[in-house]
Amino acid sequence: MPRRNQIPTRAPALFLLMGMVLGLILAREFTAPIGFVLCVAALMAGLSYGLSKQSGGLWLLSFMTAATLSAWAYGTLRFPTKPESVQLKLPIREAHLHFEVERVMQARSQFGNASGVARIIEANATSRLILGDKVFYRIKLPETEAFTVQHGSEIKATGVLTPISHEVEPDSFEGYLKGTGIHYRFERTSSLELARPPSRFDQFCHRMNLRFQEYLSLGAPDGKNLDGIYTAMLLGRKAELSDEQSDRFRMTGTMHFFAISGLHIGVIATVIAQFLLLIRIPRKVSPFIGLPLLFLYVQITGASPSAVRAFLMALFFWASFAFVRQQSPLAALAASAVFVLIFQPAQLWSIGFQLSYTVVLSILLFGLPLYETASEKLAPFRYLPKANWAPSQHLYAWIQDALLLLFAISLSAWLASAPLSAAFFGYLSPGAILLNMLLVNLAAVAITTGVVSLSLALFGLSSVSGFINHAAWICIQMMDTLVIGSTKIPGMILHCDGFAEWIAYSILPAYFALLFCLHRTRSKRSAVIWLLPPVVIIAGLLLGLAKI
Repeated sequence: MPRRNQIPTRAPALFLLMGMVLGLILAREFTAPIGFVLCVAALMAGLSYGLSKQSGGLWLLSFMTAATLSAWAYGTLRFPTKPESVQLKLPIREAHLHFEVERVMQARSQFGNASGVARIIEANATSRLILGDKVFYRIKLPETEAFTVQHGSEIKATGVLTPISHEVEPDSFEGYLKGTGIHYRFERTSSLELARPPSRFDQFCHRMNLRFQEYLSLGAPDGKNLDGIYTAMLLGRKAELSDEQSDRFRMTGTMHFFAISGLHIGVIATVIAQFLLLIRIPRKVSPFIGLPLLFLYVQITGASPSAVRAFLMALFFWASFAFVRQQSPLAALAASAVFVLIFQPAQLWSIGFQLSYTVVLSILLFGLPLYETASEKLAPFRYLPKANWAPSQHLYAWIQDALLLLFAISLSAWLASAPLSAAFFGYLSPGAILLNMLLVNLAAVAITTGVVSLSLALFGLSSVSGFINHAAWICIQMMDTLVIGSTKIPGMILHCDGFAEWIAYSILPAYFALLFCLHRTRSKRSAVIWLLPPVVIIAGLLLGLAKI
């Protein structure tokens, strides 16, 4: 691959991240002698500083050692309380908890239940929970009272506390909870008390979420649940999807369109940035306007872990392009991952965290260079000056360039996500490479249209907003039709039960290590050598499917 197509790979935060990952893995398996470990970490940090001006890799080794030891001690302090093996054998017990709601998954079901994630403020001694531990709650709401559960609410309740087994399926709901650092379920409540209402900001976000739901349903056609898909896509409310819709989007590997993530934040950030550019806001001022708006959107949609991760990515990317002379997307990505793990170290075992960062890293190291090389090799009319091109030739070149970009991004994203999808969800979607090429564009148009519609509705132009919603529903109808059609194509979805996790966690490091080597060596060999990274992934998938 040509040298100019290589992205900057100098990213000191990347070495810090690697050390943090190793340290957190150690902390999960072994309890650190915190005092001793921190002393050794301080010595290694000093040694690293002393060697930093010398050539060689000793300073890097000492730096990563210091980072690893520090993360080991930090993880020992921060990791949530796990149920002991003996606790799992004990009968279920009643617990009295005082907790703060951090995430609302369901505000009120048809059975009068509310569920979500909460942080423990106070608990009775027999529960063995401590301040800061997180639980999944499902509480019975009063029938006659106007009792609503919102983000930031403090609740006192009596109910049944059940530890989650250590042996759970990764693709189950319990597996999802354990991946986010939650080891207990709190259910079957018998008493409920609102200890403290949410803050004014949380109440404002809740009201705006309800208003957004109303705006997105303006002019909705009857009987097709398009407004449900629309609301799920813009606000991350997966509960609005029908069971059939959820199943087919999940099986085709396209469920990520309904979790507020990188696509949503990226599209909205682009819309905001282009608008600020249109009104001539200076580049160094735009982050101070755009990032607060993005943060507000994340809070209104419920501040899910995927949304927070995407916001941090956007924060570091936007700041990098605004203030850093030599931008390094890789450094910005590593810095955002470091911040996520500092505040929520248990996120390292979240499949969402792993998919988010591996996919973006694959796009940066493989997708974008692949696109640049392909656009150079396949450039139409390259022997004809652009000044002499006809309008049809410009259009043809633009369409080809867009298709190459979509294919490169979709392929690189699939290569990074396929091993994890096979290991955790038990299926592969080879057709998702082409399917996502179509759906990403439709989803981007729907999200952009939704942002415009919400903006107009907020300024009192509800009739115009309802009219614009129809454009989004056309895109959504096309998305749903494509997904339905794809499920009927043989070979589109491959079930791979029994795919070993160790294979996924072996081939992905090999894949990224090879990509880094190709970039760092600045090889002038034929671009054919860049076929090796996909070969590594495909070979690993075949081994996993063969259950070797």
